[in-house]
Amino acid sequence: VFSIISKGRILTGQNIRTVLDQSLTVMIGGMGMIFVLSHGGIDLAVGSTACVAVFIAAKTAMPYGVIPVFLVAILVGVLTGLLIGVFSAKFKVPSFMVTVAMQTGLRGIANFFSASSGIVVMSPDFMKLNTLKFKIPFIIILLIVMTYIFEYTKVGIYSKAIGENELCSKISGINVIRIKCIDFMISGALAGITGVFMMFRTGGANNMLGKGFEMRVIMALLLGSVPVVGGMDSKMFKVVIGALTVLSLENGLSVSGISGGLYQLIEGIMLVVVCVITASVKAKAILHDEKMALQQQKAVE
Repeated sequence: VFSIISKGRILTGQNIRTVLDQSLTVMIGGMGMIFVLSHGGIDLAVGSTACVAVFIAAKTAMPYGVIPVFLVAILVGVLTGLLIGVFSAKFKVPSFMVTVAMQTGLRGIANFFSASSGIVVMSPDFMKLNTLKFKIPFIIILLIVMTYIFEYTKVGIYSKAIGENELCSKISGINVIRIKCIDFMISGALAGITGVFMMFRTGGANNMLGKGFEMRVIMALLLGSVPVVGGMDSKMFKVVIGALTVLSLENGLSVSGISGGLYQLIEGIMLVVVCVITASVKAKAILHDEKMALQQQKAVE
């Protein structure tokens, strides 16, 4: 449809490279947020975390090279995630409320940095890394690592188990508080990496970096069919599918000449529809499992 409306402009090599480049940050953010989403939580602070993490990393570690910048950004993200996890898991404050409050607070810190030191311009050495030749191999390696952690380690398996049934998980001996805290720390760490990639694309760090990014990541996860309520249906490959889908949607609407306000309305409608569909499918699956269990019980009797 977009190809017809845009008269083929969406399929040009340059446009495809643009979509791929823009989708990479969403993939990274989604690789972290899926851990939180899988246990039934949500992290609405990833955009603000990315902004503050890269601001601090750029101001303190940029003269020392790329690796220190990544390490500082990850550290800031991990500490932010730990703080969110403690309030959400230990003190039982809903993750939605905690992360909304954290989003506001972190954005305020970013505004303070911007007012005191202005925009932090990226050094020329970093400019050389703003290429797909560097970014794509980095993403592939990161995806392999995060897939292994999510699918084959206790952290990922327990997170999905908590999303299926938190009470049963607790009775089974899973330390729910610790797993939830680890999930938020992973989300924060990936948000820090996302912030560095955003800096690559914008050429510096400013207080508007990552504005609205969390909604783009959530939409990518939902369009990739990651369940809203978490559970065992959460799969890492769905992050890649969702990121490419949401960026293709945004790019197609933009290239087709549809105004920004209208395509945001379309995205919002799609997000609501996807949430309703995924919740409905999950409810039907649970009902089917209950019927099967009842039939098996009757057969045994």
